[in-house]
Amino acid sequence: MNGETVSQWNAKRGAMLGVQVFAYALLIVIGAVWALADTGAGIIAMMIATVLLAVVLVLFHVYWPFRATIIDRVIGLVAGALSLVFVTFPAAGKLFMVNDDSRAVLFDANSAEIRWAAAVAGLLVVLTIVSFGRQMLREERSHLIRALSHCVTGGAAAISLAGWLFFPYVVAGAITAPTILFAGVVAVMVLFALVLAYASVWWLRELDADPAQRAPWIGVALLPVMFFGLVSFAAALFLQIVG
Repeated sequence: MNGETVSQWNAKRGAMLGVQVFAYALLIVIGAVWALADTGAGIIAMMIATVLLAVVLVLFHVYWPFRATIIDRVIGLVAGALSLVFVTFPAAGKLFMVNDDSRAVLFDANSAEIRWAAAVAGLLVVLTIVSFGRQMLREERSHLIRALSHCVTGGAAAISLAGWLFFPYVVAGAITAPTILFAGVVAVMVLFALVLAYASVWWLRELDADPAQRAPWIGVALLPVMFFGLVSFAAALFLQIVG
């Protein structure tokens, strides 16, 4: 990557971080409204949150920040859509569940969090297998490792995005969990957000997207927000176990 290209993407740093902060703010506000609203408003907030996550998923694949074919994008898009389905319809997560009575010692094995965790594990395995198979079927296998890593990274981010639907459980922890415990969880979440933001600056500087791709810096901006879905899920699960 030449110096001119690096300067080009560095010039987008402010805009990239701005989009990232806006996406965080939007998802946090909607999640908070969902958690604190009454039943009717909560249902509406849930629908808005689901639609918003679907929009983020589509935007990420439209402004794809990696070098990949349309097939690689479709793989990630399908994986992300399935992840959203498994959160919206927790019973679907039973497809990946393994009967193990020992789980009940720590948490409710039938909770939405555990079902989604099982679904994520299954989706990541399938994503890896499909991505590897996809690369093996290419006639031209140059840059095989890069292509495989880009496909898996994009797919993993897409799968992680649905974890934002557990954010209302984190907000509810402000009421149900001890104050010190909740403050600690929030501090850790903020730390993760800052680390991901710092990483996105580095990703932007090293960006090597397809020259024909429109505004790939938007895809870079959304990557941390999507991966933060796992942080939201982990915080919700932690508060469920110890809160």
